[in-house]
Amino acid sequence: MSEKLNLREKLHIGEKRTGGEKPRMSKKLKKGIITAACVVGVCGAVWGGLTIARNAQRSDVKVYSVNDFCMTDYWGDTSTTSGMVTTDKIQKVFLSSSQTVNKVWVAEGDTVRKGDKLISYDSTLTQAAVEQAKIDYDRQDENLTTAKNELEYLKKAKNKETLEKEKASLEAELETEIGKIDKDTGYDPKSPVVPGRIAVTDSTGNDETHPMYYQILQADTLLSEAKLRAILHGDGTQPGLGRLEPKPAEDGGKPSISTYVVLVTRDKDMIGGLPESQGYLLVETYVPAVVDENGSEVTPASTTISFQPYDLPAYVDPARTYDTENYKRIQRKLNIVNMYLENSMEQKDLAKAIVDKAQEVKEKEVNQRLAKLSLDKKIKELGDGNVYAEFDGTVKAVRNADEAYNNSEAVIELSGGGGYYVTGTLSEMELGSVKVGDTVSISSWMTGAACEGTIVSIDDYPTTSGNSWGDGNRNVSYYPFKAFVEEDAALQANDYVDIQYQKAGTQEQGNSLYLQSWFIRTDNGKSYVMARGEDGRLEQRWVQTGRDLWGSYTQIRGGLTTDDYVAFPYGRDVVEGARTVEAAPDELYNDGL
Repeated sequence: MSEKLNLREKLHIGEKRTGGEKPRMSKKLKKGIITAACVVGVCGAVWGGLTIARNAQRSDVKVYSVNDFCMTDYWGDTSTTSGMVTTDKIQKVFLSSSQTVNKVWVAEGDTVRKGDKLISYDSTLTQAAVEQAKIDYDRQDENLTTAKNELEYLKKAKNKETLEKEKASLEAELETEIGKIDKDTGYDPKSPVVPGRIAVTDSTGNDETHPMYYQILQADTLLSEAKLRAILHGDGTQPGLGRLEPKPAEDGGKPSISTYVVLVTRDKDMIGGLPESQGYLLVETYVPAVVDENGSEVTPASTTISFQPYDLPAYVDPARTYDTENYKRIQRKLNIVNMYLENSMEQKDLAKAIVDKAQEVKEKEVNQRLAKLSLDKKIKELGDGNVYAEFDGTVKAVRNADEAYNNSEAVIELSGGGGYYVTGTLSEMELGSVKVGDTVSISSWMTGAACEGTIVSIDDYPTTSGNSWGDGNRNVSYYPFKAFVEEDAALQANDYVDIQYQKAGTQEQGNSLYLQSWFIRTDNGKSYVMARGEDGRLEQRWVQTGRDLWGSYTQIRGGLTTDDYVAFPYGRDVVEGARTVEAAPDELYNDGL
């Protein structure tokens, strides 16, 4: 039997004992099990002790009220429109810097009738103020017109990349047209040119004029006698110099033909190639036939040709004239493209210039409207130096003229039980959410005075001249609306105002809250916060998130309320189970956030 025992045998498992004796564990194995149990117990005690010690060393984690770091309502973006103030049985008399009060005809509490005199003032300076206001308005109107024209120019302008492509295309088209003209006009580099005659000094010192010719040859032409003869007389395919007549023999000499010729070659034998010139004097001498005493011809008549270099004017290409209608058309377009290209911009720069110029137009529109408003007021002030009641009513206030002017208040206020109306426009996409009864915010262009109004009507038909600056969408229709403002508002009749109203669908109220984003962490695409639990210790709490606002706030749709407390979720001590202590918002910033 093998001396090695398996585990089953060591433990005596299945061993049969006589007399009902139970299996026994060996003493050696029992000692081993007891030892292992002791080791496990000691390790557990050590681990527990270390955990307790570690937790004791951790600092309490500061937690902050959610209510201090969240928004419970988000009103979103607003739309802005502009409009003019009209009055309904309310009249306010304001003084300008050019008016000096002569007399106030009413007192506070007086009842007046329409047409009653309220105040009189010296209008001596008003005429000059009107003229100055007219000059200012004309200047602002001219500035606006210039800006609008520049904007239209930019919108129609082509970017630099497009213009460069057009230029290359037109230049290629022009070269093609030039080639056609050269061919149609017979511009031939091999044909002779006869510009006139040249003065040559003879042996006696007298100047004589002789014809001079330019003959254009191919660069590899050999000046053989046959070639020279062809230049003089032609070779059957090309005409010769012509018009040369033999000179009679002198003093028993032989008759001859002589001429001056400049032989011209072109670089690479191409049309327009750089010409090279060499002048020669060509002489063809006639040798008569030799006959014997019987009259029989012994030697036939012949000619000999000689040439020698001669300093002659170099050949200059004649100016070519291109005057076809197609050539002129292409050249005009090319000139325009070159002109635009000098001041062109790349696509990205052009796009930015359009945006900047559009903003400039808006600013100049405001300046022009303000100038027009000022002019209208000055003209109205000019009048006859008096202000009259516009309706039956009660004088609500009479103020000191200087104090009223300095405080931008009315010197006289007359009420007939009405108020102000302002008109604006809203986008068709906002018709469903902006309703009669909604509140709008109003601010005066002239004084900056702010107040609130209530929408009392919205037209059923769109306007063609909306002034909504909210989303700036030109592809939608705008509908006029009217808002009522109480009579105690610091507005003036015919004032231009900005009207701000809530943009469609951006108000969010109810159960949502917006927590500052630095309190939120993510794990596998899910969001959580480190919040204080019911036992006062820190816990990881999963939350449902929504939209992000400006990268600073995150919508919490569930899992957290304004009554909860959360910790800044970073740091060695921020772990589940950590003790917590409430802290003020300033402590978070002071800790270096």
